[in-house]
Amino acid sequence: MGVARAAGGTDRGLALVVKGGHNAENHNHNDVGSVIVAVDGVPAVVDAGRPTYTARTFGPDRYAIWTMRGDWHNVPEVRGTPQRAGASYRARDVEVADEPGLFRVRLDLAAAYPVGGLERWWRTALLDRSSGEVTIEDAWRFTGDGEPSALRFLLAGEVRQDGPGEVEVRPPGGGRAAVLTWDPERAAGSLTVRELDDPMLTAVWGDRLTRLELALPGTAEGSVLVRVGVRG
Repeated sequence: MGVARAAGGTDRGLALVVKGGHNAENHNHNDVGSVIVAVDGVPAVVDAGRPTYTARTFGPDRYAIWTMRGDWHNVPEVRGTPQRAGASYRARDVEVADEPGLFRVRLDLAAAYPVGGLERWWRTALLDRSSGEVTIEDAWRFTGDGEPSALRFLLAGEVRQDGPGEVEVRPPGGGRAAVLTWDPERAAGSLTVRELDDPMLTAVWGDRLTRLELALPGTAEGSVLVRVGVRG
């Protein structure tokens, strides 16, 4: 896992977290390639975390729990198929650059999905310290056209969709907002609200989280870039 922020000694600005690894870790969630983004120290693009432990948490139905599944993490769903659990479902060819002006992680997520014809699914997450912007680019290559895919981003706070290609996420207690933008000609966006009732989750996030869903075309090759900036 890589963690970077805009400047040392302060939580001002954006911070970026990127997870690699595989899906057989202790207390595993199916989340290879997931990203988290915080604004001024407050998470906006989030991981829901763990709910209250029950017997199901450690049994064969573990991945029926929504917080453990890939479709409620900030990872792609590839041609209708979420990530699977197991050490073979992993990130490949991980590259990390941490320089004064930027932090960048590039990794291939194709092995995390049991999808025929999937050759590469590159995810590149970058924190540009000079512009104060985070970008998350997904680029795929299949052997041919097929079913559509999707990107998902779990958002915490007051979420507002002002128009095609833009979503604002503002902390419930006030403060600067994260603004996610993308090309709506490349990916159509929609929102799904998840009401929370587990005290382990409501203590952190309040009564709801919101999932941004970006529908991707079923083309053999393509890419989508999501930008995350700050709004006062």
